[in-house]
Amino acid sequence: MKKTMCWLATVLLLAGCEGKSDTQLVIDAGKQLQYTIDSNPARDKCEAIAKGRERLTSVVIKSLQAQGCDAVLRSGTETNFTDATVFRHSMVMVCGAIIGRGFTGKTLHRQFIYSPEEDELVLEPTSQDDKTRFEGKKTLQQLQDDFQRQHDLYCK
Repeated sequence: MKKTMCWLATVLLLAGCEGKSDTQLVIDAGKQLQYTIDSNPARDKCEAIAKGRERLTSVVIKSLQAQGCDAVLRSGTETNFTDATVFRHSMVMVCGAIIGRGFTGKTLHRQFIYSPEEDELVLEPTSQDDKTRFEGKKTLQQLQDDFQRQHDLYCK
């Protein structure tokens, strides 16, 4: 009886060590998504042009478009999940899609991949502004191909 109780306690402890629930992983992905969007260096450039205005003149909109700000998400808090799924393979990943607004008011749809183990999130690249300092020499097409490979590997 004593061995059975010890074995049961061990099983319950190991089950508790399995990791975070799917709900918690999606919440973590949301936090990282907000951070990723709000810390995008392109936002500073776009915000300097928009100057926090909700109503933009045609001159300001043209200036934002010329700087590629129509493809830059305005704010992480104004972005919503349209899909979020947890995949548990060799690594745990949260993959999904979001919808938000760019600086010109254009509706933007993006896919994302979040790695809880690394606490890193990758947004689907749609413009040259989506490059990190490590990807400076890659073309937009190469970035999109890299994202698609990762998506195919981890999100199915």
